[in-house]
Amino acid sequence: MEALSKTELERFKELITEKYNTLLEELRYREESSIMENQRETGSELSSYANHPAEAASDYANLTMNLNLAERDSKYLVQLEDALDRIEKGTYGICTVCKKLIPMVRLEAVPTTTKCVECKNEVKKREQHEEAKHTSLNQN
Repeated sequence: MEALSKTELERFKELITEKYNTLLEELRYREESSIMENQRETGSELSSYANHPAEAASDYANLTMNLNLAERDSKYLVQLEDALDRIEKGTYGICTVCKKLIPMVRLEAVPTTTKCVECKNEVKKREQHEEAKHTSLNQN
């Protein structure tokens, strides 16, 4: 089984660590901004009932968007942590399905990937087939 060189692994470790740290900073900033916004709003209004319905709808949309971003970012943090673990274990860059070396171009485009393009597409096809089969069974 082929593996990436120590130099290549170190380069990806630096890249992934940088992405991880940047994302953590963004999450902290977003959290601090949200806390400050909530304090400002709470301090400036006597009652949350004083809000206009359009403001409430806007607040709800912002909350939903922030929750979706937080969920997406949390998943990405886990993927980055997993990639760093694979680097430490020496399995980074090796497809978890076919066990072949993932092409460098793919790793550079998606550093958290665990599959080569061929295996990723094959897994996706199987999932779509299973989903279609499940949908058709539910319609009968």
